[in-house]
Amino acid sequence: MLLNYKIYGELDSKPPVIMLHGLLGSLDNWNGQAKLLQQHYTVITVDLRNHGHSPHVSGMSYREMAADIVSLLEHLAIEQCYLLGHSMGGKVAMTLALSQPQFIKKLIIVDIAPKAYKPRHLQILQAMLSLPLDKIKTRKDADQYLAKWIHSDIERSFLLKNLKRNTEGFYWQCYLSEIAKHYLKISGFVLPKSTHFLANSLFIRGGLSDYIQDKDIANIQQVFPSATIETLEHSGHLPHIEEINRFYQLVLNFLQAE
Repeated sequence: MLLNYKIYGELDSKPPVIMLHGLLGSLDNWNGQAKLLQQHYTVITVDLRNHGHSPHVSGMSYREMAADIVSLLEHLAIEQCYLLGHSMGGKVAMTLALSQPQFIKKLIIVDIAPKAYKPRHLQILQAMLSLPLDKIKTRKDADQYLAKWIHSDIERSFLLKNLKRNTEGFYWQCYLSEIAKHYLKISGFVLPKSTHFLANSLFIRGGLSDYIQDKDIANIQQVFPSATIETLEHSGHLPHIEEINRFYQLVLNFLQAE
């Protein structure tokens, strides 16, 4: 299975940076950062399985999703890359770095820790699954329906990027039922057998987010002993969007450091 991807720049011209989105996102989430980074790197953004334009398949384990990235690297003849992942994509990146570190030169993890989380997205998934696709006439109808459960305008706007329309009506582009089926596995996390990644790692957390708490730092540094943790104080769970320029500078400085 080959994941959908987008290349900013030309392969072999600059070092490759692979960027992975979070739950219910897509490669478009990285468009702003990719355009900035392509001045210095060849950037490849990826739709993870069952998201965006990637294939709809059975299974959503981190082992399977990491294997998808290996298949993509082999398809693109990339022997080693810089790997960056946000939230769920960060767990995919950590899984790959811990299980097959030879592929990763440096690792960047955005607002997620190597641990299991409480299933905080259950209500969101239930609301999306209950949306009466055969009855809504406009995107505004869908937004008003979801607003009963999802009060944040920004969050609804993000989720509704998955809602597409064809001649037969609206449909979810992501494989929503399969994502929901495996959601408890996605919110969880089991460390691979190799429990250390020795290469340089950068963890970026949002100061207004609770995904990486102070009590998580010791665990991060145990699993990733060369990790640096940086905080963007005015960001929530989306620091790459909420503080785009500061995030970019952190990433660039880390990638260019010896």
